[in-house]
Amino acid sequence: LLTKAGEKQVYRPETQQWVVSTYRAAKAMDRTRLVEDNSPCCGRGHTETDINSWHSYLPGWAWEEHDQLVSDSTHPGSTWNFEAGYRQGAQPNINSEFGNVWGYEGSTGDVDWSWDYHRAVNAFRRHPRIAGWLYTELHDVINEWNGYWRYDRSEKETGLGELVEGMSLLDLHSPLYVVVGDELSQSVGTGAKVRVPLYASFLTGRTFGDSLTLRVRAYGWNTLGQKHSYFETTRRVPYRPWTIGPLEPLLVAMPDEPAVLVLAVRLEDAKGNVLHRNFCTFVVEGEPPREVVLENGRRARLLSVDPARFDSATWSLKQWNVMDGLKVNGAGSGFFEYRFPWPQELRAADPESVLFLAEVSAKELYGKDRENAGRMEGDYMRGRGTYDPSLNPNAYPMTDERRFPSAVTVRVNDVVAGRELLDDDPADHRGILSWHFQKRDRRLREAGSYGTLLRVAVPREALDRAAARGELVVRLEVDSASPGGLAIYGKRFGRYPLDPTVVLVSKP
Repeated sequence: LLTKAGEKQVYRPETQQWVVSTYRAAKAMDRTRLVEDNSPCCGRGHTETDINSWHSYLPGWAWEEHDQLVSDSTHPGSTWNFEAGYRQGAQPNINSEFGNVWGYEGSTGDVDWSWDYHRAVNAFRRHPRIAGWLYTELHDVINEWNGYWRYDRSEKETGLGELVEGMSLLDLHSPLYVVVGDELSQSVGTGAKVRVPLYASFLTGRTFGDSLTLRVRAYGWNTLGQKHSYFETTRRVPYRPWTIGPLEPLLVAMPDEPAVLVLAVRLEDAKGNVLHRNFCTFVVEGEPPREVVLENGRRARLLSVDPARFDSATWSLKQWNVMDGLKVNGAGSGFFEYRFPWPQELRAADPESVLFLAEVSAKELYGKDRENAGRMEGDYMRGRGTYDPSLNPNAYPMTDERRFPSAVTVRVNDVVAGRELLDDDPADHRGILSWHFQKRDRRLREAGSYGTLLRVAVPREALDRAAARGELVVRLEVDSASPGGLAIYGKRFGRYPLDPTVVLVSKP
């Protein structure tokens, strides 16, 4: 509610007085109704009101600090969120509009909204003085692409159900809620013993007896992309309706190898009915192993290369790197070629088998990466500006029902080793590393993007040539018949903590 002064809209003391008079008139008509004077944002505040509400758009990592400020500032007599001369009484505090879309420089465009949303909801549930929150919005609109659904009401994919079996958006809206950890992702060292806080937010009057069952599992993926279970326990947690507060923390031993670990919890009643699911993640960092013992007991030597250290590359549309080469992209048709030195003492017949591993996906050329793609300008609400939600520099369209496929052929020393169909160029919760290693500068760089694990057996003919030439030459190519591009992820981007790797498996 503003006053027009020439070409500007201003909020003057006389505007505030008019707002107060309108509030009082409304209360005089019906004392039983809650009446709010204004919906504050952009540095403005309340006057006389029944609800102390506020708007905020923030990156996911900023919510905890902000909600702590709100919580500490919410008390009778507080001047926070009120105009000069007005103070808080006993009004409930609620958030009336939040999201990540305007929390980044120049907005986000189309991105995976679910990771930042998860962080925000975790923060809200830790701060009971904030009595409610309202997400913007249910579906995409012309200038905000962070809806639960697309503009046409088609589905988006969060990836939650693949990280934690059965989990969905409903778990982030559950009356019974357990916050796991201080952060949705954090870096830890190999072998570390980590104290993981738990926080209960039981916002229901339902009765379940005096306790509930909390089942805990820790599992993840190592530098070969193999999934392992690392930890499992069950405990009883105290329950009372409308209870909010910390629970006994977990002590979790991290694996002795680099990994991406998911620490998942499942809250159950006495009959085993699942009431809630949640998780946090850990990026377990350490020196990548040069030798490993495989699940079948065989030893293997690993030869790895940074994805940006390709020997050559040619792409029909464009080639570029992300975050100094944590991920490399090629659009259209073309190839990336890597060279791995063949161990001098190794004969071609010595390994029982040789594998090539890499995390890869299709690569669509989005508006932000096109030359002369136009600029984002104009009044979106009045039909001007761009309609391309991928044109924003922060954008990386979230996984949805639409697919952008590609196909990659792997050649080793000019011998075809395999061909893999790539379903999509996705971005959602499953891109844990792509979210974890984002800079905290209110910009996004292909956040949440990830690929599939490419696992190709190297033919014996290629090994003979490698031993003779002294190197393995691995080419990943996309032909013009299916020009869906190719992205290659390194150990600090995507889903799996691995660089492109050759695995030399020893004989028994």
